[in-house]
Amino acid sequence: MTAAPEPAAKVSRTRIILARVLVVIGVILVVVSLLSNWVKREALDKETFASTSQELIAHPAIQNQLAQTMVEQLYANVDVSAQLEQKLPPNLQALSGPIAGLSRELIDRAAVELLQRPRVQSLFVNAASLAQSQTVRVLEGDTTRLQTTGGNVVLDLHPLVQRLGDRFGFLANASGQLPPDAGRIVLLQSDQLNTAQNLTQALKSVADWIWVPALLAWALALWLVPGRRRKEVRAIAIGWIVAGIALLVIRRVAGSYLVDNLTDSDSVRPALSAFWNILSDGLKEAAWAVVVIGIIGTLGAWVTGEGTRAAGTRRWLGPWLARPGLAWGVFAAVLLLVIWALPLQRFLIAAILAVLACAGFEVARRQAVAEYEAEGGEAARPQLSMPFRRRAATEQTTQVEELERLARLRSDELLTEEEYAAAKGRLLGAGTSG
Repeated sequence: MTAAPEPAAKVSRTRIILARVLVVIGVILVVVSLLSNWVKREALDKETFASTSQELIAHPAIQNQLAQTMVEQLYANVDVSAQLEQKLPPNLQALSGPIAGLSRELIDRAAVELLQRPRVQSLFVNAASLAQSQTVRVLEGDTTRLQTTGGNVVLDLHPLVQRLGDRFGFLANASGQLPPDAGRIVLLQSDQLNTAQNLTQALKSVADWIWVPALLAWALALWLVPGRRRKEVRAIAIGWIVAGIALLVIRRVAGSYLVDNLTDSDSVRPALSAFWNILSDGLKEAAWAVVVIGIIGTLGAWVTGEGTRAAGTRRWLGPWLARPGLAWGVFAAVLLLVIWALPLQRFLIAAILAVLACAGFEVARRQAVAEYEAEGGEAARPQLSMPFRRRAATEQTTQVEELERLARLRSDELLTEEEYAAAKGRLLGAGTSG
C-alpha cells in the first residue's frame, strides 16, 4: 500500500529552504534556552543549590580535597609545633617539630572523618547556601552585603576549620587562634561584579522567554510548506535529537576545560571533576530528555509516512486504534509515564509537549483508522500480522477472497496498478506451486 504523494510541487524551493532555516534557528534557540535555564536553576534557585551542595559534600573526592584545605588553613594559622612543645615534658620538647609533622597525617584523616558527619555536612551546606544567597543579592545589585569581605563574594569555611581544631586536645584554644578570614574561599572578586551582574540580568531575561521564538519559528516553518509538513515535523524532531547531543558534547567539553585549565595539580582534578559532574547533572538530564522527545517525534513522523514498513505498522495497529477509548487510554498511560520519567522542571513546557503529543497521536490514529477501514475494517482483522513479518496464509482466507481484497484496494486507489499486478502474480504463483 502506498500513500498518496504529497503535492510538493506547489511549494517553491525558496519556501522549502526558508522553512528548513527556521527549523535550524528553532533548534539553536532550544540549546540556548536549556543552557540558560540550567545556569539560572543551579546558580540562582535556593532550593536547587542547597540540594546540589549536599551532593557535593557527600562525594568522597570533594571531601578529601576540602579536608586538605581545612588542614592547610589550620596549620597556616596555628603553630602546631609550639602547641605540642607546651604539652610535652621538658625532655621531649625538642621532638615537638617531628611530632607535629607526623601528626599531620592524623589530622588529615580526622578532617575526612569529620566531613562525613551529617552535622558537619550541614555546616558546609549552610555556608554554601549563605554564599549563594549573598551572590544572588550582589548580582541583583545589592553590593552593601560585601562590606565585611573586602568587596568579594566568599565561601566561609571558618566553622569547619574551627571544628577540626577543637577535636585535638593538644591544640589548646586552637579556635581562638584562628583569624576571622581563616577558611574563606573567594568565589567572585570585586572587579568582576559588574560583568557578572550584566550577565545575570541577560541570563534571567533569556531563560524566561527564549523558548517562545523557537516555537514561533517552527510554527512558521510548518505554515510555509503545505504538503511537506510531515517532513518538517520530522526535521524538527531530528533537530531535538541533535540539540540533546550538542548539550551532552558541550557538557563534556566544558568539564574537560574546567579540569584541565583551572588547576595544574593532579591531586585537585578528581575533586574538580566530581564538582562538575554533580553541578552539570541537571544539564545531562535535560539533554537526554530532549533526545528522548526527539526520538518519539521522529518515530511519530515515520509511522505517518509513506514507507512500506510504516504502512504495515499502521495496518497492524489499525484494529486497536479504531477503538478510541482503548487507544487513548493506552496513550495517556504512556504519556504520563514519559512525562514522569523525563526531568521536565517547568509545568508549562510539559503541558505544551503533552498537547503537541496528543495532537500528533490523533493525526496518526485517524490516518491508521482510515486505512484500516478502507481495507475492510473488522473483516480484515483476522488477516493482520506484525508489520515486519510476512503475512501468513490462513485457512479462513481463500485465494478468491484474497483476489477480491486486492481488487478492492486497487479500486480504492490504495494500490497502484504495478503493485496490484505484482501481488496478484505472487498469489497465483503460490497457488500454482501449492
